[in-house]
Amino acid sequence: MSRPAKDTLGRVLIADDDPSILHALSSCLTRAGFAVTIALDGAPAIALADGRDEAGPPFELVLVDLNMRTSGIEVIQHVRKRYGTGVYCAVLSGDDGEDTRDVCLGAGANDVFVKPAPASLLRRRLTEVAQAMRNS
Repeated sequence: MSRPAKDTLGRVLIADDDPSILHALSSCLTRAGFAVTIALDGAPAIALADGRDEAGPPFELVLVDLNMRTSGIEVIQHVRKRYGTGVYCAVLSGDDGEDTRDVCLGAGANDVFVKPAPASLLRRRLTEVAQAMRNS
């Protein structure tokens, strides 16, 4: 995985078609020390994930809603194809069924969180991942 930016815990891309969820997650993760970029659908998230410089992927962490016009699965598959396992990817889903979890993990997600996932849980997990990336 790529290393987080030195001046933040890490760069996070959040994609969700619900503006209230985007705002809440963005605020929570920004306060925790992350540099957050948001997208209201998977298509703009894919475009943002394509930005790259010589230092590597533009984001160390990607958090996507499963059910959007351009699905979270499509975003994760794109990120995996472009960057391999160098980016942590997690899915937010309103469905906690085993089939949904299997599809997400099979597409390359590292984690699947069931909505409404507590912001404190997401903050804690992303912080753990960012710190592990920094120490690797």
